[in-house]
Amino acid sequence: HSSCSQNLFLKDRYGASQLVIFVNNLQGVQSCFFNATYTISLENSFNTVGSGSSASLTTLLGNIELGNQIIPFDFSDDISGTVLQPDTVYDGTPLKLDVVIDLTVISNNQVSTFITAISPSGFVCSDIDTLNFVSGLAPPPSIPTRSPTSSPTTSPAPTPDPEETACALRPRIVCQVLNGGGLLTCDNIVPPPNQECTSGVPISELDFIYRGGGCNNNVLNCVGEGAKTGQKVWITIESAAQNILWNQETEKGTIMSLRGID
Repeated sequence: HSSCSQNLFLKDRYGASQLVIFVNNLQGVQSCFFNATYTISLENSFNTVGSGSSASLTTLLGNIELGNQIIPFDFSDDISGTVLQPDTVYDGTPLKLDVVIDLTVISNNQVSTFITAISPSGFVCSDIDTLNFVSGLAPPPSIPTRSPTSSPTTSPAPTPDPEETACALRPRIVCQVLNGGGLLTCDNIVPPPNQECTSGVPISELDFIYRGGGCNNNVLNCVGEGAKTGQKVWITIESAAQNILWNQETEKGTIMSLRGID
């Protein structure tokens, strides 16, 4: 359809493809997703007695939690051997992690990181940081509101003893998204205001994600066995006027942007 004469909803599924973005002149861009970037900064602060020493970085690793999905990361190779002088920050290879957040479901998002270094005297100093926020739409009013749960906590690493080590590492995690040319923190992400494409409004773009599956005949909301990661199929999509909108080998998880819809 070149308009929403038959209403479309984000997450509608047609065969092996699922609608994730629609664009029209009235509602603008409505997307399930936001691309977010976690940035980790490192600082070697003065210790609790007000003195400091250089620190040779050794390990930087952690986990990203997207709902029930856990993604480990390890920047140890990027930072290993870098020496931070007292009261300085790391300015080497950017420590960034890109994630895609689905805003149409309520999910807990958390990233935790752990850093270690060695002082000139051979003592190990370490620290952690954790960032947590909830993304997604609020429950409809018909669903009883539940009391908020506490943010996940992580057992802190032991506080460095100033008599044993002079370095005091401080990792810090920031999450940002690009929105309308400006940066927002991830706890300020605005969910899609419209998940339904308004009836009768011309569509300028539809984006589908290839999910895989064994459904045929464009069955709405079909479910089926998903294609294996890395498995590719050839997908051809034509408009009503037989204009080619998509015609290429497509891997599971690929977003197919359809423009020039007639």
